[in-house]
Amino acid sequence: MHLLSDATIFTEVRFWGLVLCSLVLPAAIFVTLFVRREFSKTTVLAFGLLLIALAGADIFLLRALARLAQATPSLADDLVFSSELSIALYIFPAAFGTLGLNMVSHVLMHYLKQKEARFEAHRQAPTSAPQGRRGSRVLRHRRAASRVVSPRPGSRTAAARRPPADR
Repeated sequence: MHLLSDATIFTEVRFWGLVLCSLVLPAAIFVTLFVRREFSKTTVLAFGLLLIALAGADIFLLRALARLAQATPSLADDLVFSSELSIALYIFPAAFGTLGLNMVSHVLMHYLKQKEARFEAHRQAPTSAPQGRRGSRVLRHRRAASRVVSPRPGSRTAAARRPPADR
């Protein structure tokens, strides 16, 4: 005789973990992404990696629940986890994993573009100044920028003049 908890997998902790990883946490991430006005690149990277990890956890839990569904006498869990309908459940981890991968790729591409621009700037900057001039335009700009007196780091004018950082 089967106990009530053995009759279906919908009472299993793994099933509720699947609901959490498939619906609740990704929905919370997307609501956060759409509600907040700005993010740092680190936050976008963390959300992207979290979505990828959630997709992996979804696939693990779906496979474990499919094995458990075959061992229970309930036909409802067999229908959901052990039939052709179960393929539809893999759409969630595929979508979230893809979106997470795109977010991670976006951040990495941004950093790679910055590094390429720095490389090109260093490569095109002459190593020695031409004879008739006192240096290249880039070096004159750097010298002029270094002569600008900046306010003390903790003052109110320093915060007002500080350029906006990546958020």
